Amino acid sequence: MQYSFGEIMQQWLYGQNGYYHKAHIGKDFYTAVNVSRLFGGALARHIITLLESSQLTLPLHIIEIGAHHGELMCDVYDFLGVLSVGVMEQTRFSIIEPLESLRIAARENLATRAIAQVSDFDAVELGGGESVFIFSNELFDAFACEVVREAQGRTQMLCGVGEWQKVDSSEVDSKGLDSEGEEVDSSVVGKVDSRGSLRLEWCDMAALRHSGLAQRVQEVKRFMREYGLRTGEIPLAWEGFVRDLCSFAKRAKLWRFLSFDYAPLGSGGLSLRGFRAHRVLDFTEIMRDVSLLFGEIDLTYNVDFTLLERLFASNGAHKLFQSRLNALLVEFGIIELLQSLLEAYPSEYESQALRVRQLLGGGLGEKFMGVCFSG
Repeated sequence: MQYSFGEIMQQWLYGQNGYYHKAHIGKDFYTAVNVSRLFGGALARHIITLLESSQLTLPLHIIEIGAHHGELMCDVYDFLGVLSVGVMEQTRFSIIEPLESLRIAARENLATRAIAQVSDFDAVELGGGESVFIFSNELFDAFACEVVREAQGRTQMLCGVGEWQKVDSSEVDSKGLDSEGEEVDSSVVGKVDSRGSLRLEWCDMAALRHSGLAQRVQEVKRFMREYGLRTGEIPLAWEGFVRDLCSFAKRAKLWRFLSFDYAPLGSGGLSLRGFRAHRVLDFTEIMRDVSLLFGEIDLTYNVDFTLLERLFASNGAHKLFQSRLNALLVEFGIIELLQSLLEAYPSEYESQALRVRQLLGGGLGEKFMGVCFSG
């Protein structure tokens, strides 16, 4: 069988045994959420500023997309309650998380807070006259993408050849037999079954016109032509997602969408990579060991913010601002929050000060970008 890389990445991350069903953030990689609760506090402070300046109004609906275990929304919820007066009574909170396994994992964090969980925009009800503040952290780099390059005068697309099969522990009974009654080696449970194989290779797009991937190739070409792309990661699913987000947000009185994601550094080019135990696996390592790594590591890539802006513009939205994470957190008032912590809880100040320095430093502060859109 032959697959496009986007089809493989979708199953790698979100399939029945995909990485995000079992991911433990902090084990393989950190996000800004894991570093300090003041990240969520700064977002809460920014929301209050928007309300005070009438850029948003009450009643308000705050929505996080792709919340994983819900920690960031919980931090926003808690800080908004502490920092504001009369806001919580007129604010609703929702998390949009497509994966049921992650919705279940988040329930413990959400149990003491009035935060709803839904699977998509269609399940979110907007009240009359509500404004909407939508946010996400490391969302767009988690969409499956196709990968295209120019080599030897030809345009090539990354494809997978062969088969892959995974044995999940839930599919093995107490006697070590799978659903078909065959004995399963415990060493392969949760890994790629030795009966399957998968390899990645570069294929000329012209030659793929007569293959089973012909339709996907046409989709990639149309997307690249429409949005002015030549090579790199091609996230086809961004298009539908942005369309759905804007269609939903336009039903609100006022709206903002704020997202943080990996920013391009240097000259750009192919950025696809994996994370395992806080070590970055480059593209060469992934190509070499794809059959063993399938579903076992996170896959990510730098976000093309120019492409993102074009997609929002095509749906009638415009960019309000774009800046590095560290600059935005300072603008949102994270230093003032830290000072308040010193005055109220001096015993916690030193620990949080170190965490904030990590957020603002080159490790996260420069590698991530924040961008905000509105209608």
